[in-house]
Amino acid sequence: MVDTGTYSAGALLIAFACYRMVVVRRGGPDPDPANRYVAWFAMSMGAALLVLAPDTLEALHRSGPAAPRAGALLGTELKMCSLTALALIARALAEPDRPQRETERRSARRALAAGVLLAALYLPAGVREHHGSGYVTGTAARWLLAGYDLLFVVYALRCLALFTTLLGRHSRGLPPSALRTGLRLMRASGAVGAAWTMLLLWDAVQVLRWGRQDTAEHPAGAVLALLCVLLAVSGATATTWGRALAAPFRLVRAARSYRALEPLWSALYEAHPGIALRPPREEGRPALRDMQFALYRRVIEIHDGRLSLRPYYPADARAWLATRAANAVSGGPGPSATAALPPGCAPSDAVTEAASLAAAVEARRAGLQPPPRRPGLAATALPRTGTIDGDVAWLTVVARNFADITGPDGRVRT
Repeated sequence: MVDTGTYSAGALLIAFACYRMVVVRRGGPDPDPANRYVAWFAMSMGAALLVLAPDTLEALHRSGPAAPRAGALLGTELKMCSLTALALIARALAEPDRPQRETERRSARRALAAGVLLAALYLPAGVREHHGSGYVTGTAARWLLAGYDLLFVVYALRCLALFTTLLGRHSRGLPPSALRTGLRLMRASGAVGAAWTMLLLWDAVQVLRWGRQDTAEHPAGAVLALLCVLLAVSGATATTWGRALAAPFRLVRAARSYRALEPLWSALYEAHPGIALRPPREEGRPALRDMQFALYRRVIEIHDGRLSLRPYYPADARAWLATRAANAVSGGPGPSATAALPPGCAPSDAVTEAASLAAAVEARRAGLQPPPRRPGLAATALPRTGTIDGDVAWLTVVARNFADITGPDGRVRT
């Protein structure tokens, strides 16, 4: 179980590192430094997991007493390299204007100093390896090995804290996108990595109390390692698989918006059937693959219905709402009705438009003649987003308010 999880995580990281190296090579002579750091992280951590797997250390033990000791130290040093790469990834993404070469040199010097100090604490302790566990004798040796564990924990947590903090700061400034999703997944991998690192504190306790430490990955560490790797790889490839999932998600969102606009469209169609290109009984429910086109056509038909009812709009929609004792929307829509409003559009505009449409539909249904044309009368303008998505977002909020005013039967509540 432990070997399976550790080897799976290590192999996945090394395969991912090879993929990123191909991406970097295709990027030309001056690729994005973050790509290099991602490949560096994946290769180092993948190699560390393969070296520290219990079966690997057991195989090294058969080669001689010094081999597993060297393997355990090598695995820890490789982990330090990967953690240094994590910090560089975060700096490259969050601080793109900072000179990368100087940052690399400073980080390399810091990592080299920590690596030398780790070896200086580990080697004199005289660790003896047996079946994935290290044993030391003597009080001085125990303190050296415990110091080795604590130094790695401090270095790792520092890198992980920098990684999660800078990535969080960078992702908050991004619009909803596959890139932001990827950065959040990578932040989550950093949090799991911190929990994985904290397991070494128990190793330090074991050393001080019994002179024993697990040098191979234990079951909890293997599970956290695999989870950390899956989150990191998923986050780093989010822009790739995000494009593959974007089309299905767009269709699902279009279907939801199509249903959300149904009450408003039905009322406008009843008032003016000519807005529909084809009668609903002939067209039926559109298939999911045709949902985006159907949604765009529904938006156009709603606009046509708004224009046809324009002469029936009341002079003061708020006053009309008050006289009709409309429900809670007379004081303004709730949070659920305004959540989808595009930028630059006030919530009161959605309420006013919904009330105007409800009054116009009621007047048209009652067979009233439109009042004389009043100068300056116009339907509420759509927000100028420049996209059909902006129209959909605006009309969805109007439809919610319209449904609140009219009720489920399509009649104005009184």
